[in-house]
Amino acid sequence: MRERKYKIEEGRLVKKSDGVPIPDDEPCFILRAKDRKALATLLAYCMVLDTLDQREAVMKCVDDFRQFQVDHPEEMHEPNP
Repeated sequence: MRERKYKIEEGRLVKKSDGVPIPDDEPCFILRAKDRKALATLLAYCMVLDTLDQREAVMKCVDDFRQFQVDHPEEMHEPNP
């Protein structure tokens, strides 16, 4: 698994590069690898990114999500609301 951009610190999602937590009033959407729709969502997102660096970063996540599917097929499920 690759290094991620965020970490959990004292129950908050925190950006590793600057230590700033996501504010409580800022919406946040998390995709988990066991969600059957997550991979397709990441690929669609990648298509609308502006720079090669952004696309490469998302494609690293795509690779990790694909590997998770291979390694853990029993954990895959449809998304829940």
